[in-house]
Amino acid sequence: MEKMNILYDHYKDTILLQKHDEKVRNRLFVAICICVLLLMLMIVYPNNIYQNMQELLSDKFGVNIKLELKILEAFNWFIISYLTIRYYQLNANIEKNYKYIHNLEKELENKFKLSINREGANYLGQYPMFLTLSYVFYKYVFPISFTICIIVKNIFNFNNKLSLPFLIISILSTFCLTIINISYVVFNYKIRKGGK
Repeated sequence: MEKMNILYDHYKDTILLQKHDEKVRNRLFVAICICVLLLMLMIVYPNNIYQNMQELLSDKFGVNIKLELKILEAFNWFIISYLTIRYYQLNANIEKNYKYIHNLEKELENKFKLSINREGANYLGQYPMFLTLSYVFYKYVFPISFTICIIVKNIFNFNNKLSLPFLIISILSTFCLTIINISYVVFNYKIRKGGK
């Protein structure tokens, strides 16, 4: 019985960690969307974005430094890169943990006749179409749309003859983010097909 209690406590702790990771992941998703939106708005409304950023820095943080728009954009590229890496790391960890949680549920049921199906059979049984569509959106549509946005921004930067150091930052960030997005889509495809 002691082994069952230890295993069940481990299961509960794993679920709590999983839920915490999911909350952090959701915040990271929103932050990435805001940063990419800023990049896209820099195409359409560069002066307005610049003025609003200056006001935000001054009003909220008391920082009264005049920065050029391209410096803010370079900083945004670094933030997007960091957030994207963290977001995909967390997503990959969450996906791997679901498999681990399902195995814990099976072990508790098979060895100790303790039927717990919260994350396994119960969650996956009668899986609604809405959840399938949201899965497809987060795992495939979002990374592809994200990649298209950053490529469009790069084309815009190239056409507007952005100075060479900032153009290099933009191109390198886009290249790295595109590779990361592609590898994330491939990872999700393999997970969906039952691979590792």
